Amino acid sequence: MKKEKKHTGIKILFVFIIIVIGIYLYGRYINPYNFTVKERAIYDELLPENFNGLKIAHFSDLHFMRTTKEEQLKKVVNELNKLNPDIVIFTGDLLDQDINEKTKDILIKQLKKINAKFAKFAIIGDYDEKYINSYSDILTKSEFTILDNSSKLIYYNNSTPINFIGLTNKDKINELFNNPYYNISLFHKPDLIKEISKPTLAFAGHSLGGQIRIPFMGGIRKTPGAETYFEEYYQIDNQKLYISNGIGTEKISIRLFNTPSISLYRLYKN
Repeated sequence: MKKEKKHTGIKILFVFIIIVIGIYLYGRYINPYNFTVKERAIYDELLPENFNGLKIAHFSDLHFMRTTKEEQLKKVVNELNKLNPDIVIFTGDLLDQDINEKTKDILIKQLKKINAKFAKFAIIGDYDEKYINSYSDILTKSEFTILDNSSKLIYYNNSTPINFIGLTNKDKINELFNNPYYNISLFHKPDLIKEISKPTLAFAGHSLGGQIRIPFMGGIRKTPGAETYFEEYYQIDNQKLYISNGIGTEKISIRLFNTPSISLYRLYKN
């Protein structure tokens, strides 16, 4: 009887070890290399009539050279172009480490292929600040406009424009939001929304959706700057905040129950 219990215990332990190994292998070698496109409609009565139906494609957190390599980047670029977006936004963390000229050329070649009807905007993430010279060179040569505590008006049919604001930190928030336009704000760390008091449609990254997610519990990895806001969507008074789950991985090369994704948003006036 004791031998049977001992054998049963060994079997349970063996099964447990197999499950743990399987989960690790899935999170390390399978899930980070899958890919999905998420689409949703955004309704806002403040949107100028002439931009009704505007399509914004959003991607973030490549952390290139960790789990995201050239083949994954090609998939991202192909999917973005299939969406035929009006605006493409990248909300930071292009690189995971400093890179050589060959790798820079790979990034420029692929990112330059991304097509957008009106503009391609990028902002600076915390990793981008570490490698700012490489980041700026790559994005500029890829025909992105980097919004570093700055803004850019987009016109369509010579009518009321909309204003894209890129925030690196909170230094110029009051100045940048002191305008009569419909504001779409981009920032890397979603918790920066706390510093904004004006109405805005906001897009962020950084959280990676928690990177490791547990069914029915959500993301378990909260990083500074994404401790309050880390899920995909929040309605905060007169603000809408959308957070990208990102493409890559940070610090640990694992994504668990959290498939890399890009997002397509269609804007409609109520």
